Amino acid sequence: MTSASLSPHAYFEVLLRPGPDGAPPVLLAPMAGFTNAPTRRLAHRFGARLTCTEMVNAAGLVHDSDKTWQLLETFADEGPVVAHLYGADPASFAEAARQIAATNRFCAIDINAGCPVPRITRGGAGAMLLRQPALAGRIVAAVRAACDLPVTVKTRLGPHPRQVAIFDFLRAVEDGGAAALALHGRFTSQGHTGAVDLALVAEVRARARIPVIGNGGIADAASARRYLSGTGVAALMIGKAAIGRPWIFRDVAAGLADPGAPGPAGRPDLDELRSVLFGHLADEVERLTVIARKYPLPADALDPEAATVIGFRLHFFRYLSGLKGVAWARGQLCRLRTLDEVRALVDACLTREAEYRARRPATGDASRESGEF
Repeated sequence: MTSASLSPHAYFEVLLRPGPDGAPPVLLAPMAGFTNAPTRRLAHRFGARLTCTEMVNAAGLVHDSDKTWQLLETFADEGPVVAHLYGADPASFAEAARQIAATNRFCAIDINAGCPVPRITRGGAGAMLLRQPALAGRIVAAVRAACDLPVTVKTRLGPHPRQVAIFDFLRAVEDGGAAALALHGRFTSQGHTGAVDLALVAEVRARARIPVIGNGGIADAASARRYLSGTGVAALMIGKAAIGRPWIFRDVAAGLADPGAPGPAGRPDLDELRSVLFGHLADEVERLTVIARKYPLPADALDPEAATVIGFRLHFFRYLSGLKGVAWARGQLCRLRTLDEVRALVDACLTREAEYRARRPATGDASRESGEF
């Protein structure tokens, strides 16, 4: 994943540089259950400079868990990918980092210090590391010592607005050797809702000795421009708004390169939407077929096609959300088991949408999408 002519650290620095048009890079955030190889491949195709894996348990890698290693499966034609780890034990992180580096498939290792989900924080991982900056610093240092890949950290502003923890945390991970900080501009108590504190993000960026990557609340080109102008971060990272909308990377990049240009109309045209969705489905089958060949699966495991149809439901509704016929399709999808059945259902839904647009051409596609994120 690294350029043959550059060290891993030099290559990572290049990845965070502005493009030829002066616009900062746009990255795909790590998301459990979503940022697998097919999602990352699509994000790269639409312009994401860098993508992250799903959340991977460092201890699971140390114990050689097949289910954990499956989360690190990559496609050969993906762009640069960061392995995203969670945990709370420096020794486990170090061993996991050694194993990840040995695969030669990742350009950096990212440490999760921001996930607010109780299943993660109960073990002292995720956002709980904000309360233990010294431990976070030791984890960064352990990973740095274990491999030659750059180490980054993804975190938040603090546990809640009355407890801003980011500045002590920043110093600890910088001293540990972090190469960059991805900062979700909300507090743990906010989850993924509420206002992003751009002023506080800007203060973090001003104090930081390493690049700060801005994350949280970026849903389109306009919000990306506001985030960038309000903070001056080195790069932007998009998470939930990219689910079912991989073209957001293309739209945001265009909006940053030419701030005066009118924004896109929302979704791509229906033909492109159909092509992207069907391509994503095919990529999911490819991923599960590779896993079935590499790892022992239970005797009652579904074949890759049936597993794709079931596992793709969340993506399906994000792709089609707001279109005519999606409520009807929701009731049908749970009964489907083959890709041909899913394709027929998508075609029926898109036909209803096309007919709706033909009857009401003045109804903007963007008006039904913009309120969803």
